[in-house]
Amino acid sequence: MKKIFVPLVLACIFSTQSASASIDVEELENLEKQGKYQIALDLIEPWRLENLSEEKALEVLLLQAKIYRKQGRFEKALSTLDYIEQNHYLNTPLVRTLNNEKGINYRRMSRLEEAEKHYYRALKAAQELENNTLIGLAYSNLGALYDHKNQLAQAMQFQLKAQSYLKGSDDHSIKASNFYNLGDISVRMDDYEQAEIFFRWAVAEDKKHGDVVAIADSALRLSQVSFKQDNHVLAIENITEALRYLTQTNANQTLSRAYHMLSSSHIKLDQGKEALINAHLSLEFANKAQSRIQLIYAYISVSKAYLHLKQPHLAKNFVSELKDLVEVEDQPPLTLFYYEVAADLAAQQGRLEIAYTYIEQALNTHKTIGVKLNTQKALTYRNSISSLVQRQQLEVSEKEKALAQSQLQHNKLMQKAWIIAGLSALFICVLLTYIYFIKHRAANLAAKLYQQNLKQKEKLLADISHELRTPLSVLKLHIEALEHNLFDDNSRAYSKINDKISQLNALITDVYQLSQAENNAIELNEQIQCVRTLSENYSYDIQRMTESHKLDFSSDICIPEGATINIDKPKLDRVVTNLCKNTCLYTDSPGRVVFKMYQHKDHLNIELQDSSPTVTDEEIPKLFERLYRVESSRSRATGGSGLGLSICKSLVELMSGNIDIKRGALGGLDISISLPIK
Repeated sequence: MKKIFVPLVLACIFSTQSASASIDVEELENLEKQGKYQIALDLIEPWRLENLSEEKALEVLLLQAKIYRKQGRFEKALSTLDYIEQNHYLNTPLVRTLNNEKGINYRRMSRLEEAEKHYYRALKAAQELENNTLIGLAYSNLGALYDHKNQLAQAMQFQLKAQSYLKGSDDHSIKASNFYNLGDISVRMDDYEQAEIFFRWAVAEDKKHGDVVAIADSALRLSQVSFKQDNHVLAIENITEALRYLTQTNANQTLSRAYHMLSSSHIKLDQGKEALINAHLSLEFANKAQSRIQLIYAYISVSKAYLHLKQPHLAKNFVSELKDLVEVEDQPPLTLFYYEVAADLAAQQGRLEIAYTYIEQALNTHKTIGVKLNTQKALTYRNSISSLVQRQQLEVSEKEKALAQSQLQHNKLMQKAWIIAGLSALFICVLLTYIYFIKHRAANLAAKLYQQNLKQKEKLLADISHELRTPLSVLKLHIEALEHNLFDDNSRAYSKINDKISQLNALITDVYQLSQAENNAIELNEQIQCVRTLSENYSYDIQRMTESHKLDFSSDICIPEGATINIDKPKLDRVVTNLCKNTCLYTDSPGRVVFKMYQHKDHLNIELQDSSPTVTDEEIPKLFERLYRVESSRSRATGGSGLGLSICKSLVELMSGNIDIKRGALGGLDISISLPIK
């Protein structure tokens, strides 16, 4: 590859600065490890980088970008990285470093598509370098990205792959990051025992590396796990350890979060005075950090501490400030915290009716949050099972590694005295017992998973056989009637038989389609389509179908001129047709159907609204379940299989979209689809 060198000698603005001056990069790296970011930046800022050698200037710029990123100044970090890319020769190691840093910054900014692109570039460069540690880092970053996307199975797969490359690595920072990410995924899967193990390993690796900010962060996450397990004494110990490192940094937001957790733990242990002290410290650092979210949590801590001490007159002002902040932020979990605090305050003030109102609002908000969480858990259920299996593989890998190390240690100890040999033998026995216990537990879990799979298959077969029984029974009756010449008009009998065969064929097709979707066997054939043409075709088809069912139809289409979308049209046609058939079948005549199609930012939205009848709030979340029907007798009469909405949901998600059902303004249902415009 031809090397292109960028001249580093530019016009010197500060004539008093010596060209031979240099920056102590090692000192800057030590300051960065200690979390003294601003001090490091203050040492860098006065220097003109053109007075440095190209190699040293590159080291300083990369360190500066890393510090910006750790300060949360992601735009500044990306600007520095872009400057490096434009002004330095890009060899393979530098390409890997730049793309790795850019990926981290974009992920922190939730710009996930750009982050994924740079992470894969970093992985490719690491593979070209044949460096297992860097390959492991790339896979670990991809795992963190898919965790951010709520794709836990894929995230776990990448993290496990990263760990296989990091075995034997001396880079404690990368290994700590990998354990940290595995702990985070375990928390998302509600496996707090496994999460605690991973976070303890992360703390140990961070201590070997010596980065005080990373040590504090891992210790803080460990304390959060203890808090979730209601082990508040241990949580306080872990938070205290984290604070020993955090107080050496300027991480005000993290300090505020740590004191908030410390205050909450003291309240749980009925230690009101300690809780109040730490709550005020949380508020102090939240004000310094200028973070509205953290300020809300700080106000919650102070309010709860005063209310725990039965001092509502002191809590009143903080609750009032909390109300203003929560209204601006408008996030249900934060609103729920406010309702709980406000209810406690009103109760202590003797305003029981107001307290009851806040409690009722808190229950409604909690219900809304619970429905949303349950929906998310249902979407990730399959991935969670896969993640459990992968975690088993991780455990086996770790135990095999431990066994190999113990055997090596045993071989060395055999050369020493008999006493040491005896102790070694005892150690191996204990280790083998532990491995047997782990394998026994893994076997039990595998057996449970196998039983669950059998139950799911039995339920599916029962549902399908139930759906097939009715049309087959009707076919049998008609055929017997034909055999005995009981029909006056045989052509009508044959027509009915043909209808039932079509119904069976449709059911089999739906089952096959749903099976393909659940096993990720459907391939997308995306092509550029004109959105306006799509909307006109759908409007025409829906109008004809609704008129054939004696329903009024109206459309509301707002598509920019020349708008296009990269989509698999036959699959989108199938979704729209299924939804329209469902609407026509379950809307009483005379009724009304409204079709809407419009573009909002970078998404194409399709809505189908109908008039009564509707369904209950409890039934709405079940409509996407396979073979679920609100009125089974009516569904069979109209030929419904109960699979249409499940297929629609699978196809929309396959196209990276979202589908949602809610009560409509016309008295029926409002079904909305949102597809990304790629």
